[in-house]
Amino acid sequence: MMSMTSKLDESGLTLLVYIVATTLLFGASGSASWGSSDSLERGALFLSVALGIIAAVMLMRTMGPSPRRTIGAVTFMGILAVALSFAASHTLAAFLVCVQATMFLGMHIGAFWSERNAGIWVAVLAVSAVAGAAIGPYESSIIAYVLIALGVVGATEVFGAFARRMRYTATHDALTGLLNRFGFESKVEKMLPACAARGLSVSMAVLDLDNFKQINDEYGHIAGDVLLARVSKAWKAELSRRDVLGRLGGDEFVLFMPGVLEAEAWQIIDRLRRAHRAEWSVGLVCMPSGRRWAELYRAADADLYRAKRSRPSTVKPVQESGPDETEWRIAR
Repeated sequence: MMSMTSKLDESGLTLLVYIVATTLLFGASGSASWGSSDSLERGALFLSVALGIIAAVMLMRTMGPSPRRTIGAVTFMGILAVALSFAASHTLAAFLVCVQATMFLGMHIGAFWSERNAGIWVAVLAVSAVAGAAIGPYESSIIAYVLIALGVVGATEVFGAFARRMRYTATHDALTGLLNRFGFESKVEKMLPACAARGLSVSMAVLDLDNFKQINDEYGHIAGDVLLARVSKAWKAELSRRDVLGRLGGDEFVLFMPGVLEAEAWQIIDRLRRAHRAEWSVGLVCMPSGRRWAELYRAADADLYRAKRSRPSTVKPVQESGPDETEWRIAR
């Protein structure tokens, strides 16, 4: 099982753990009252466990980053399993297992779905759970149904906001707001299989500011930070939503352009040059999307250093105005 799940991303792996754990709990709690259940309740319990098994198999058969469709299908099966388990609950223990399962599924939805989609999913989850509890054999009051709905919504919102903030901090550069190395690599690795399935070529450019160390030495690191932030903002304004721009560290940036051939890539690079007066070097490659991100990066980085070696190195940064409100131009 470890080899089958090693390629799952965080969303798929945590959902798999949830499905396996709740399926076992649903089966165990339902078997305790199997003798006192009628045929409909037994059928609901059997279907709940069957959905869990099917969902777990779907996730374990997933290769590479978990497709959004698979996560959505498994999430829907998880919602149905919770509702069916509520409908088959005879005891307080079984009822509480279903309540906890509902809240944990809501937390997963909040953590791994966008805020808008999470709202839709959690509404479906809350309605399904309350409906299952209302038709189930365990007697509970209207207050219990309200608490179930409030609990799942609250857990989704609180945990979702915390998870989104933590994920943003882990994947974005604090200075520029661009993707950092981890965030860029993760996003590109998810995009490459989709590009390969459509037979698209991809382009990648490595961008490196010229003489950035001299700016830091002469005007201070605050001036360097201002330059990085302004260049990043200017570049981002020139890119389309398909393009992915990241900062790998220092003065090195990387741009991934899916479905873009070399001629169009150079047009994009020219727009970036006109967007800000800072001077920089670029390495560019265009390859089939069947390659991994590391191969694309190495090729583009090698092209960058070839470009740097082909130019004179005797350059000097020039300050055009005061240090607080300056945009720096690095002369060749």
